Amino acid sequence: MSHRGASRPVEPVRPSFIAAFTFAQMGAFVSFMPLIQVLLPLKAAALDPAQKALVLSQTAFWGALIASVANLLAGAISDRTTSRFGRRRPWLLIGLVGTLASYVAIMLADSRLELILGVIGFQLAFNMMFAALLALLPDRVPDAQKGRVAAFLSLGHPIGAVAGAVLVGGLLTSEGSRYLAIGVVLALAIAPFALRLKDTPITADDAERFSLVGFLKGLWVDPRKHPDFALAWVSRFMVLVAITLTQCYMLYYLQDALRYPTLFPGQRAEQGLALLTTVATVANVCCAMIFGMLSDRLGRRKLFAAGAAMILATAMLTFSLVPGWPVVLMGFVVFGCGAGCYYAVDIALVSQVLPSQADAGKDLGVINLANTLPQALAPVLAVWFLGPSRMDYHSLFLVAACLAAAGGLAILPIRGVR
Repeated sequence: MSHRGASRPVEPVRPSFIAAFTFAQMGAFVSFMPLIQVLLPLKAAALDPAQKALVLSQTAFWGALIASVANLLAGAISDRTTSRFGRRRPWLLIGLVGTLASYVAIMLADSRLELILGVIGFQLAFNMMFAALLALLPDRVPDAQKGRVAAFLSLGHPIGAVAGAVLVGGLLTSEGSRYLAIGVVLALAIAPFALRLKDTPITADDAERFSLVGFLKGLWVDPRKHPDFALAWVSRFMVLVAITLTQCYMLYYLQDALRYPTLFPGQRAEQGLALLTTVATVANVCCAMIFGMLSDRLGRRKLFAAGAAMILATAMLTFSLVPGWPVVLMGFVVFGCGAGCYYAVDIALVSQVLPSQADAGKDLGVINLANTLPQALAPVLAVWFLGPSRMDYHSLFLVAACLAAAGGLAILPIRGVR
């Protein structure tokens, strides 16, 4: 254990903490989602228009591998940090500075290698920050409030997505202004929260000394001893692969399959993505708040999380048919509903099946592999199922639908949470 005697929090958190925590989460996703959805696809297309999907896949693959390692290390190290400023605060601030610096490297990249290195730098810094931020949920929030707080935190993903699509993809046109915008939002969201955070320091006597060997051993969570944790991991992994496939390649889907600029002369595909993301976000936010709080009231998580995965699968099946624009628009409303419910309820479910409260940062890092590994696997699957033409979106989204449905079914055998 990294913090001897650690126990689940029982003191309710105040609305002011929930608001600040939510805003910090939103800022983190605003720094991430625009990069994945808009800026990296555009950069890949600028570097190599003919092989843009391959360039994007290679960049995303290496970035995701680094993210997986960085998040695990950052979570474990923050569990053991004995700084007088607290366990989580130093990593929030260090990660913030590193993330801002990585934007400059990505923006200035003029080759495939430089782009990959810039994304690797981003993933290292961002995951230092995000691992510490996410660990505050089990650190500070009691079980009775986890569904409500998770519902608010889940707003970060859709708002980050809509900020990327609308601000970065629609309103701002120059590359410099786009990176500046997400950098300013991130700094305003993280810095004040970190500086005002009640982050009680731990002493060297309370913290287990970090050991690389011990860290590597600790990454293995025996599924026989912790089957609920294993099932939650597998479920999240499959659902997140499906979501990643949908989000990362939607801009190219609009360009190449729907031919959005031809359907709407004078409009860019980025503007179509902005519209889709906006309608999905409205549905996402409404469903996240309703079902996150309802899962608290009813004391049930599995039904909502599994149902949400099935809703996501339905939307992805619709995209696989490459229908007309109105159907895609309605499909994104359905996609938003499923994503909102899933993100709100699943993180609450996950936080209740962690093997150790004391090692929450490390265990959440293991869970976060189900977030980062899909970013590595999705590009590989995309290159395979898009085929030689890199345009077989029917197969791509059909695979995504099957993965989302399988992820929903994996939730049902969990026993420790209703």
